[in-house]
Amino acid sequence: MVSLQRRLNSTGRRRITRDRVAIVLEQPADVFQASWASATINLADLELPFDAIVVLEAYYRSSAMRFPCGTVERVVVPERMHLTDIDRGGAVKFRLLVTAADQSGRILASADGIRAASQDQGTDKQPLLPVRETDLGTELWNVDVDVRTGPTLLINNRVPGLMARLRTLPLLQGAILPHALRIVLQNLTAAGEEEEDDLWGEDWRKFLIQLGVPAQPDDPEDGDSCEEWIETAVRAFCDLKDFPSRIQLSQPTLESSYA
Repeated sequence: MVSLQRRLNSTGRRRITRDRVAIVLEQPADVFQASWASATINLADLELPFDAIVVLEAYYRSSAMRFPCGTVERVVVPERMHLTDIDRGGAVKFRLLVTAADQSGRILASADGIRAASQDQGTDKQPLLPVRETDLGTELWNVDVDVRTGPTLLINNRVPGLMARLRTLPLLQGAILPHALRIVLQNLTAAGEEEEDDLWGEDWRKFLIQLGVPAQPDDPEDGDSCEEWIETAVRAFCDLKDFPSRIQLSQPTLESSYA
Protein backbone atom coordinates (compact mmCIF):
# COMPACT_ATOMS: atom_id res chain seq x y z
CA MET A 1 0.00 0.00 0.00
CA VAL A 2 1.23 3.46 -0.87
CA SER A 3 0.57 6.71 0.96
CA LEU A 4 1.81 10.10 -0.14
CA GLN A 5 5.06 11.17 1.50
CA ARG A 6 4.91 13.94 4.12
CA ARG A 7 7.93 16.00 5.19
CA LEU A 8 6.99 18.95 7.32
CA ASN A 9 8.98 22.15 7.68
CA SER A 10 9.69 22.27 11.40
CA THR A 11 12.54 24.79 11.24
CA GLY A 12 10.53 27.85 10.24
CA ARG A 13 12.97 28.85 7.51
CA ARG A 14 11.59 30.72 4.52
CA ARG A 15 11.46 29.16 1.09
CA ILE A 16 13.08 30.93 -1.83
CA THR A 17 11.61 29.93 -5.17
CA ARG A 18 14.07 28.73 -7.76
CA ASP A 19 13.07 31.38 -10.28
CA ARG A 20 14.93 33.90 -8.12
CA VAL A 21 18.25 32.22 -8.91
CA ALA A 22 19.65 31.87 -12.43
CA ILE A 23 22.91 29.94 -12.84
CA VAL A 24 24.94 29.28 -15.97
CA LEU A 25 27.55 26.53 -15.94
CA GLU A 26 30.47 26.90 -18.31
CA GLN A 27 32.78 24.11 -19.40
CA PRO A 28 36.37 25.01 -20.33
CA ALA A 29 37.92 23.70 -23.52
CA ASP A 30 40.74 22.16 -21.49
CA VAL A 31 39.41 18.98 -19.87
CA PHE A 32 41.96 19.31 -17.07
CA GLN A 33 40.44 22.60 -15.92
CA ALA A 34 37.46 22.79 -13.60
CA SER A 35 34.15 24.18 -14.80
CA TRP A 36 32.90 27.48 -13.46
CA ALA A 37 29.53 29.04 -12.82
CA SER A 38 28.04 32.51 -12.92
CA ALA A 39 24.78 33.48 -11.27
CA THR A 40 22.21 36.18 -10.64
CA ILE A 41 20.22 36.26 -7.39
CA ASN A 42 17.06 38.24 -6.70
CA LEU A 43 16.02 38.55 -3.04
CA ALA A 44 13.84 41.64 -3.42
CA ASP A 45 10.57 41.83 -1.46
CA LEU A 46 11.26 38.72 0.63
CA GLU A 47 11.25 40.68 3.90
CA LEU A 48 14.53 39.17 5.04
CA PRO A 49 16.90 41.05 7.38
CA PHE A 50 19.06 43.43 5.35
CA ASP A 51 22.25 42.27 7.11
CA ALA A 52 21.57 38.54 6.63
CA ILE A 53 24.40 36.70 4.89
CA VAL A 54 23.92 35.26 1.40
CA VAL A 55 25.81 32.13 0.33
CA LEU A 56 25.62 30.05 -2.85
CA GLU A 57 26.72 26.45 -2.48
CA ALA A 58 27.63 24.05 -5.30
CA TYR A 59 27.51 20.32 -4.59
CA TYR A 60 27.71 16.89 -6.14
CA ARG A 61 27.64 13.72 -4.06
CA SER A 62 29.87 14.30 -1.02
CA SER A 63 31.75 17.28 -2.49
CA ALA A 64 30.65 20.87 -1.95
CA MET A 65 31.92 24.44 -2.23
CA ARG A 66 30.50 27.64 -0.74
CA PHE A 67 30.72 31.06 -2.33
CA PRO A 68 29.97 34.19 -0.24
CA CYS A 69 27.53 36.49 -2.05
CA GLY A 70 27.30 39.50 0.25
CA THR A 71 24.16 40.35 2.18
CA VAL A 72 20.45 40.62 1.45
CA GLU A 73 20.83 44.39 1.19
CA ARG A 74 23.83 44.15 -1.16
CA VAL A 75 24.05 40.85 -3.06
CA VAL A 76 27.47 40.51 -4.68
CA VAL A 77 27.93 37.26 -6.61
CA PRO A 78 31.48 36.35 -7.72
CA GLU A 79 31.88 36.87 -11.45
CA ARG A 80 33.23 33.34 -11.85
CA MET A 81 32.80 30.59 -9.29
CA HIS A 82 35.43 27.97 -10.13
CA LEU A 83 34.26 24.50 -9.07
CA THR A 84 37.72 23.16 -8.33
CA ASP A 85 36.70 21.00 -5.35
CA ILE A 86 33.57 19.46 -6.91
CA ASP A 87 33.75 15.82 -7.95
CA ARG A 88 33.49 15.35 -11.69
CA GLY A 89 31.30 12.99 -13.62
CA GLY A 90 27.83 14.17 -12.64
CA ALA A 91 25.30 16.98 -12.61
CA VAL A 92 26.35 19.73 -10.21
CA LYS A 93 23.50 21.33 -8.30
CA PHE A 94 23.30 24.48 -6.24
CA ARG A 95 21.60 25.69 -3.08
CA LEU A 96 21.08 29.27 -1.98
CA LEU A 97 21.32 29.96 1.75
CA VAL A 98 20.47 33.11 3.68
CA THR A 99 21.85 32.89 7.21
CA ALA A 100 21.62 35.06 10.30
CA ALA A 101 24.13 37.90 10.60
CA ASP A 102 25.14 36.83 14.13
CA GLN A 103 27.40 34.12 12.64
CA SER A 104 25.35 31.41 14.35
CA GLY A 105 24.82 29.68 11.00
CA ARG A 106 21.03 29.69 11.51
CA ILE A 107 19.36 29.43 8.11
CA LEU A 108 16.64 32.03 7.58
CA ALA A 109 15.75 31.11 3.99
CA SER A 110 16.91 28.68 1.35
CA ALA A 111 16.44 27.22 -2.10
CA ASP A 112 17.86 23.81 -2.95
CA GLY A 113 18.24 21.54 -5.94
CA ILE A 114 18.90 24.40 -8.34
CA ARG A 115 20.15 23.16 -11.70
CA ALA A 116 22.45 25.26 -13.81
CA ALA A 117 22.01 25.91 -17.51
CA SER A 118 24.89 25.35 -19.90
CA GLN A 119 26.17 28.16 -22.11
CA ASP A 120 23.92 27.08 -24.97
CA GLN A 121 20.92 25.99 -22.94
CA GLY A 122 18.31 28.02 -21.12
CA THR A 123 17.12 27.08 -17.64
CA ASP A 124 13.65 26.42 -19.05
CA LYS A 125 15.12 23.46 -20.94
CA GLN A 126 16.24 21.61 -17.84
CA PRO A 127 14.68 18.12 -17.77
CA LEU A 128 12.01 17.15 -15.29
CA LEU A 129 13.67 13.75 -14.93
CA PRO A 130 17.44 14.04 -15.46
CA VAL A 131 19.20 10.96 -16.83
CA ARG A 132 22.62 9.87 -15.64
CA GLU A 133 24.84 6.92 -16.55
CA THR A 134 26.37 4.99 -13.67
CA ASP A 135 27.45 1.47 -12.73
CA LEU A 136 24.30 -0.38 -11.62
CA GLY A 137 25.83 -3.82 -11.56
CA THR A 138 23.37 -6.21 -13.19
CA GLU A 139 20.45 -3.75 -13.17
CA LEU A 140 19.74 -1.97 -16.45
CA TRP A 141 18.10 1.07 -14.88
CA ASN A 142 16.83 2.52 -11.64
CA VAL A 143 15.44 5.74 -10.21
CA ASP A 144 17.32 7.57 -7.47
CA VAL A 145 15.08 9.99 -5.53
CA ASP A 146 16.83 12.62 -3.44
CA VAL A 147 14.29 13.96 -0.94
CA ARG A 148 15.63 17.50 -1.41
CA THR A 149 16.45 17.71 -5.09
CA GLY A 150 14.22 15.15 -6.74
CA PRO A 151 14.51 12.06 -8.94
CA THR A 152 17.19 11.01 -11.41
CA LEU A 153 16.83 8.17 -13.90
CA LEU A 154 19.96 6.02 -13.68
CA ILE A 155 21.12 4.05 -16.72
CA ASN A 156 23.72 1.30 -16.48
CA ASN A 157 26.96 2.45 -18.11
CA ARG A 158 28.01 -1.18 -18.55
CA VAL A 159 25.71 -1.37 -21.57
CA PRO A 160 27.30 0.71 -24.36
CA GLY A 161 24.82 3.00 -26.09
CA LEU A 162 21.92 2.25 -23.75
CA MET A 163 21.33 5.91 -22.90
CA ALA A 164 21.41 6.93 -26.56
CA ARG A 165 18.93 4.19 -27.43
CA LEU A 166 16.63 5.28 -24.60
CA ARG A 167 16.50 8.77 -26.10
CA THR A 168 15.53 7.48 -29.55
CA LEU A 169 13.70 4.11 -29.26
CA PRO A 170 9.99 4.21 -28.31
CA LEU A 171 10.13 0.52 -27.34
CA LEU A 172 12.76 1.19 -24.69
CA GLN A 173 11.00 4.37 -23.54
CA GLY A 174 7.71 2.51 -23.16
CA ALA A 175 9.39 -0.25 -21.16
CA ILE A 176 11.11 2.11 -18.71
CA LEU A 177 9.44 5.50 -18.39
CA PRO A 178 5.97 4.48 -17.10
CA HIS A 179 7.56 2.45 -14.31
CA ALA A 180 9.96 5.31 -13.54
CA LEU A 181 6.95 7.60 -13.22
CA ARG A 182 5.39 5.23 -10.68
CA ILE A 183 8.53 5.39 -8.55
CA VAL A 184 8.58 9.18 -8.69
CA LEU A 185 4.93 9.51 -7.67
CA GLN A 186 5.40 7.08 -4.80
CA ASN A 187 8.02 9.48 -3.43
CA LEU A 188 6.16 12.72 -4.15
CA THR A 189 5.25 14.80 -1.11
CA ALA A 190 1.76 16.02 -0.36
CA ALA A 191 1.12 19.49 -1.77
CA GLY A 192 2.04 22.25 0.64
CA GLU A 193 3.74 19.93 3.12
CA GLU A 194 7.23 19.55 1.73
CA GLU A 195 10.26 20.19 3.88
CA GLU A 196 12.07 23.49 3.42
CA ASP A 197 14.65 21.99 1.09
CA ASP A 198 12.22 19.76 -0.79
CA LEU A 199 11.03 21.88 -3.70
CA TRP A 200 11.12 19.42 -6.56
CA GLY A 201 7.54 18.30 -6.03
CA GLU A 202 6.15 21.57 -7.37
CA ASP A 203 7.42 20.87 -10.89
CA TRP A 204 6.01 17.36 -10.87
CA ARG A 205 2.61 18.53 -9.64
CA LYS A 206 2.54 21.05 -12.51
CA PHE A 207 3.36 18.17 -14.88
CA LEU A 208 0.46 16.12 -13.52
CA ILE A 209 -1.95 19.00 -14.01
CA GLN A 210 -0.75 19.31 -17.61
CA LEU A 211 -1.58 15.61 -18.02
CA GLY A 212 -5.10 16.32 -16.77
CA VAL A 213 -4.43 14.48 -13.50
CA PRO A 214 -5.02 15.95 -10.01
CA ALA A 215 -1.85 17.18 -8.32
CA GLN A 216 -2.43 14.73 -5.50
CA PRO A 217 -4.81 11.87 -4.61
CA ASP A 218 -8.23 12.54 -3.12
CA ASP A 219 -6.99 11.14 0.20
CA PRO A 220 -3.17 11.22 0.54
CA GLU A 221 -3.44 9.07 3.69
CA ASP A 222 -5.38 6.27 1.99
CA GLY A 223 -3.32 3.64 0.20
CA ASP A 224 -6.01 2.70 -2.29
CA SER A 225 -6.61 6.33 -3.21
CA CYS A 226 -2.88 6.83 -3.79
CA GLU A 227 -2.58 3.68 -5.90
CA GLU A 228 -5.53 4.73 -8.06
CA TRP A 229 -4.07 8.22 -8.48
CA ILE A 230 -0.67 6.83 -9.53
CA GLU A 231 -2.18 4.43 -12.05
CA THR A 232 -4.38 7.21 -13.47
CA ALA A 233 -1.28 9.35 -13.95
CA VAL A 234 0.65 6.51 -15.61
CA ARG A 235 -2.25 5.80 -17.99
CA ALA A 236 -2.50 9.49 -18.89
CA PHE A 237 1.24 9.61 -19.55
CA CYS A 238 1.10 6.49 -21.75
CA ASP A 239 -1.92 7.87 -23.63
CA LEU A 240 0.03 11.06 -24.29
CA LYS A 241 3.13 9.23 -25.52
CA ASP A 242 1.17 6.48 -27.37
CA PHE A 243 4.12 4.09 -27.29
CA PRO A 244 2.49 1.29 -29.38
CA SER A 245 1.83 3.62 -32.34
CA ARG A 246 5.30 5.13 -32.13
CA ILE A 247 6.85 1.66 -31.99
CA GLN A 248 4.94 0.57 -35.10
CA LEU A 249 6.02 3.69 -36.97
CA SER A 250 9.64 3.06 -36.04
CA GLN A 251 9.59 -0.55 -37.29
CA PRO A 252 10.57 -1.22 -40.92
CA THR A 253 7.80 -2.61 -43.12
CA LEU A 254 8.05 -6.11 -44.57
CA GLU A 255 8.64 -4.68 -48.04
CA SER A 256 11.40 -2.35 -46.90
CA SER A 257 13.08 -5.16 -44.98
CA TYR A 258 13.65 -7.07 -48.19
CA ALA A 259 14.21 -4.09 -50.49
